[in-house]
Formats: sequence, structure tokens, C-alpha cells
Amino acid sequence: MRHPAAPTVIAILVGFLIMVILYHYFVPDGHHEGNPHPEDVPAREEEGEEKEP
Repeated sequence: MRHPAAPTVIAILVGFLIMVILYHYFVPDGHHEGNPHPEDVPAREEEGEEKEP
């Protein structure tokens, strides 16, 4: 026999999950997982070169 509050707890958790998914679908945060595009990466400095002040 399940607890009398179980359906309510499940409904609240599922509702919260749907709310979070919809929020992130409509309000992207600009974060991107993965490797950056090669043009977005600064050129690598050679070991013998000194940095400009």
C-alpha cells in the first residue's frame, strides 16, 4: 500500500521537471558544451617568444 501523499509528491516533482525543461528551452543561457570552433581559439604562442607587456 502506497502512502496517501505519493500522487501529490509525484505530481509536484513532474510539474517542476516540466517547468525547468520549458524554462531552459525558452531562455537559453548561452552555455555550449563541446569543443570551440577553431576560429574562436587564440593562436598558440611558441615557447621561444616572449609576451608583449
